[in-house]
Amino acid sequence: MRKTVLEKARLEADEIIRDAMEKAKNIIREAEERKKAIVEEERKKALSELGLEARLAEARREARLIIARAKHEIVEEVKGRVRELLEGLSLEKRRESLKRLLYEALEELRSSGFEVDNIIVYVSPRDRELVKDLLREIGINGEVVEDRDIIGGLRVSTRGGEMSVDNTYNSRLEKALRTILPEVFKGVGVE
Repeated sequence: MRKTVLEKARLEADEIIRDAMEKAKNIIREAEERKKAIVEEERKKALSELGLEARLAEARREARLIIARAKHEIVEEVKGRVRELLEGLSLEKRRESLKRLLYEALEELRSSGFEVDNIIVYVSPRDRELVKDLLREIGINGEVVEDRDIIGGLRVSTRGGEMSVDNTYNSRLEKALRTILPEVFKGVGVE
């Protein structure tokens, strides 16, 4: 009887152990499945966040391009309007402007130690005769050369090309734009 009770207890213990092992396997399997699900969820979340970051970066890049194009268009429009104004100057205003720009250029050459008696003056084709008259008026021997790229103003060079003073409207406009536009566009951008 004792043997039967022990045998029965051993069988029940084995059964309990088998059930416990089975439950442990199920718990472990469920835990692993939950772990896989959590890992997968975190992976998807990370990819989603990466995708979001990538989309944000792309949107920022696009915004910078749009702003850059808009700035370029504004600059080109300003240049066009200024050119129109400059080309529409009366003969008297052009003469006054050219005289002032010529005196500035000559003074700069002199202050740098160059003779101004034999110079080359580059001008727009329509200002050639005006500048010839100005040179005669101030008693300077200079060659006047037409440059179709000059919209107005003048560029004065020494005969040997050692120094050149660019007082063209083109260069003055570019210089003014470089100075003014950063201030105009300050704060217009994408972080």
